[in-house]
Amino acid sequence: MGSGHILGTSRLPKETWMANAECFVLMLPLRECAGRCHVCLKTAYTMRHRLIECLSAYSPSFKTGRGCGCELDETYFPESFKGNHTKGSFTMPRHSRHRGKQVHRRGLSREQICVMTGVNDSNETFLQVAGRGILSRKRAMDVLRDRIASASVVATDKASAYVDVLAELEVDAHTAYDSKDPSEGTINRINTVHSLLDTFMKPFKGVSTKHLGTYLAWFKWCRTFMATDSGTAERTVSVGII
Repeated sequence: MGSGHILGTSRLPKETWMANAECFVLMLPLRECAGRCHVCLKTAYTMRHRLIECLSAYSPSFKTGRGCGCELDETYFPESFKGNHTKGSFTMPRHSRHRGKQVHRRGLSREQICVMTGVNDSNETFLQVAGRGILSRKRAMDVLRDRIASASVVATDKASAYVDVLAELEVDAHTAYDSKDPSEGTINRINTVHSLLDTFMKPFKGVSTKHLGTYLAWFKWCRTFMATDSGTAERTVSVGII
C-alpha cells in the first residue's frame, strides 16, 4: 500500500487508530499497544507498519549542495529471519540462533546487514539498507548517487568504498577519519545517530531483515519529530491517519 490517509482504507474505527497513534508516539511494546487498542497482536503489528508507511511521506528528504557538509558511515545488524516459520514453503538458509546472539562468523561477514547512514549540516538524515557484508563501491554509489551533490564537503570513516565514489561524484572535499584513532578528528554527528539508533532498536530484541527498512523509517521519523515536542509528533501522526 502506498502512503496516504489510513481511515479511508481501514475498517477499524478512528478511536482505535488514535489510541494506536498515542502508543506509536510513546514507542510502546507491541503487546501493550494491542492491549490499549483492544486488538489482537497481529492487528497491532499491521497497524504499526501501516502507520510507519504513511508517516514516511512526512519525513524530510536528505540532500546536500555546494559547500554543504555531511558525514557518512555504516552500521551493521545481524541478518534475521524473525517471523519466518516452519509452516509454508520457507526454508531457513542457516541454523537458527537464539535472540540477541551474535553472528557465527567474526568480522563483517555476509551474515551482517549493512545500513548506510548520513547526516548533513541541516541535521537531515538518511538510513538505507545496503546489502550484506562490508560495503562495496557499487552499493555505496547506488545509495549516494542521488543524495550527494557535486561540490559537497564530506567526512567519512576509512571505508575504501567511499574514495572512488566521492571522487566520481565530484565532491569539493573528502576527509576520512579513523574510528580507532580519534586524535585527528571524528565524525561525531553520525556516531551520535548510530548511538541513538542502537538505543531505539534495543527494545525490539531483534528486527527481521525483511522489515529492517521499515524500522529505520520509524527511527528517522522519531528523530525528526520527537526532537521538537510531543505535540508536533502527535499532530503529524493524526494527519497521517485522518
